[in-house]
Amino acid sequence: MFYKIKKHLGIICCLLFAIATVFYFTSIKSVLYQTSNIESSQASFQLFTDELFKSEVTSNTLILHYTLENPEKYNIDNYPITFGNISEDSFHEADLKIKENLKALETFDYEMLSSGQQLTYDILHDYYQRSLEQSDLIYYSEALSPTTGTQAQLPILMAEYTFNNEQDILNYLTLLAQMDDYYTSIINFEKEKSKQGLFMASDAAHEVISQCSDFINDPENNFLISTFNTRVDSLDGISDTTKNNYKLQNKSILYSHVIPAYKILIKGLSSLEDSCTNEQGLCYFENGQKYYEYLVKNNTGSSKSIFELKKLLNTYMKNDLKQLAQIATDNPSILATSDTYSFDLSDPNTILEDLKSKITTDFPEPPNADYTVKYIDSSLSKHLSPAFYLTPPIDNITNNSIYINPDSNYSKIDLYTTLAHEGYPGHLYQNIYFNANNSDLIRKLLNYGGYTEGWATYVEMYSYQLTNIDSNLSKFLQLNNAITLYLYANMDIGINYNGWSLKDTSDYLSNYGISDENAVSKVYCAIISEPTNYLKYCIGYLEFMELKKTAEKELGSNFQLKDFHEFILDTGPAPFYIIDKYMNTWMKELAKS
Repeated sequence: MFYKIKKHLGIICCLLFAIATVFYFTSIKSVLYQTSNIESSQASFQLFTDELFKSEVTSNTLILHYTLENPEKYNIDNYPITFGNISEDSFHEADLKIKENLKALETFDYEMLSSGQQLTYDILHDYYQRSLEQSDLIYYSEALSPTTGTQAQLPILMAEYTFNNEQDILNYLTLLAQMDDYYTSIINFEKEKSKQGLFMASDAAHEVISQCSDFINDPENNFLISTFNTRVDSLDGISDTTKNNYKLQNKSILYSHVIPAYKILIKGLSSLEDSCTNEQGLCYFENGQKYYEYLVKNNTGSSKSIFELKKLLNTYMKNDLKQLAQIATDNPSILATSDTYSFDLSDPNTILEDLKSKITTDFPEPPNADYTVKYIDSSLSKHLSPAFYLTPPIDNITNNSIYINPDSNYSKIDLYTTLAHEGYPGHLYQNIYFNANNSDLIRKLLNYGGYTEGWATYVEMYSYQLTNIDSNLSKFLQLNNAITLYLYANMDIGINYNGWSLKDTSDYLSNYGISDENAVSKVYCAIISEPTNYLKYCIGYLEFMELKKTAEKELGSNFQLKDFHEFILDTGPAPFYIIDKYMNTWMKELAKS
């Protein structure tokens, strides 16, 4: 009996083994199949984003040149030399392309992608959906705003156009010769804006006209001649005769295409100047509030409503005013001290090296990179920002340029905190860190101003504690800077969304002791000319503060500022709701470890 049972057990065991073997190999086959599918999906997604990158980067020669030093290493050999053009057709073509790309993106199985690819998917999906929100509002966009407009930025970009080989010179000259055609397309677009009752405010038009006139006032000494000559002379492997020929070509193109391009703008804007139908904020246009909501979302990266943003602004403003008042109460002489204190560092390079050495406590080690501090040419200085940073190509992040506006008349710690914003640990640091630590090419083309300017403002505020001046004084100055930013942001919303008049704006500022009518008028005009420009700095900064507050609360004693900064930098430019999503995952992983 025992034998029979044993025999049956043996048969059962054999059957079980056979079944287990079948299941085992079926399972292995399934795992291998699934692994193969995952690898295939990830490879396909990589190919998709790489092709997107190639398509986008070659659509505009300036984008290509400022993105890649060696396009051929990315299999980019044949591409048109063009600025592109601004027209209704170009906007519609872009929309069609975005819809096609969005449809293609949504064919990928999200769960099959790597975590890094999922982040790219989320960001691309947001980018495309957000871009389509302005499809029926294209004539509300503005290419010629006084500070960030094409007429102000393009000369700087051409002056900084690097010559790594002779082909770069040829491409530059070809591009420069297209400037008049490009500006003609812009003026034609402005004429259509005018027909639809959407032309810029007359004060803005007058300022842009003045800016264009200043730029071409002294052609013989135009900086596009001197900077070109310097770049050509520094290039090896070309004879002096050839260099001189290129210099003559450049000067000839300046007179035959660049100067005429700016005259086209002057003539065109002058003829349209009286067609302005709205001298106030965006909300006075038919779909102005709708467009402003789009701009806020697009330029700040915040998903909060206007109401929520105002609430956030006022919460921080109330808190910072309270802190400022407390410091003034505890230190009665601090207001006088803030005007009379001394600060030793004034050389930009010395300041940048000082910042670079001090940030290592709370920030990851930066990649090696060189930088050059330059000064904005006098023909543009009165119209441009106090300072700005120009990004280097992603395949050579070592050469960086920071421009300082000599008209800003920096004093005391102003230059220190400005260079923290533009350099370390601001734009320069964030840009080279992201490019050194992120291999996804398409993300390096996407613009998230709320992240980049918000980060730079966040670290600018941080830099006050690095100045080695009295801690109460540095906090007082930092709070004053932040409160000024809140005022600008509140005015931006008030003027462009709520319809504040000049008098409303003046009344608002008078509550904070600001009564200079000329200053108020300038601020009012600036905010009308560049809607949401201040918000990307302020709201971006506050979104980072909110993220930090959340991380501190959730992590408690496990919170380390350096770890938080590393997470933010590793994540890179993105909308804040996406950063928040990935931060939750990061915090859970930290809690486990």
